This record gives sequence, C-alpha cells and structure tokens, in this order.
Amino acid sequence: MERYGESMKRLLPGLYAGGEVRAERRNDRLWAFEMKCNQLGRYLWFEYSPHGLWTSIGAWRRLDDGLAVAARLRAGTHFWDADVEVARRYGEDIYAALRDDPEP
Repeated sequence: MERYGESMKRLLPGLYAGGEVRAERRNDRLWAFEMKCNQLGRYLWFEYSPHGLWTSIGAWRRLDDGLAVAARLRAGTHFWDADVEVARRYGEDIYAALRDDPEP
C-alpha cells in the first residue's frame, strides 16, 4: 500500500509496517502510528529521521490521516509536538526556541 508517498505492507490484520512508518489498529478502533524520529532540543518535539528511534506520532481514526501526517513529517515542513499531539509547522518561533533565544 502506498499513499501520500508513504509505503507500508499489511503484515497481519490491523498491522501495517514500512521502513520508517508503522500503524497498528487499537481496541478503540484508532490507528496508532509510529515513525522513525529524533528529538528536537529539550522539548517533546520530534522530527523525522531515517536513522531515528520509533516514536509515536498519534492515533488516527483513518489510516489515511496518519499517513498524511507522516508525509508532512518526512517532507520536513512539520515536526511532531508530543505535548499536544499535533504536527506543527516549522516557523521562526520554533527556531528561536530551539536556539534558546530570549523572548523579545
């Protein structure tokens, strides 16, 4: 299966896995996704890395929703904010926080 540029194989009913993304159907009928990521700074922020550790990137109602988030992370335009469980777009405020710049 390939969607949003992400490729995964069905290993078992309710379990899909690829080289850098995997999804498992939970008892509450949501798809729990993991992706290879590295932590950004001292925050619970994570960015895609092909050599990173498996990191949770949320649980989604549809398989396509999780694959769309994984595609954004892979593109490098977004990172995963585990505190609020959302894919956030990189911006100057994020770069400033990572550099530990003082607030204006």
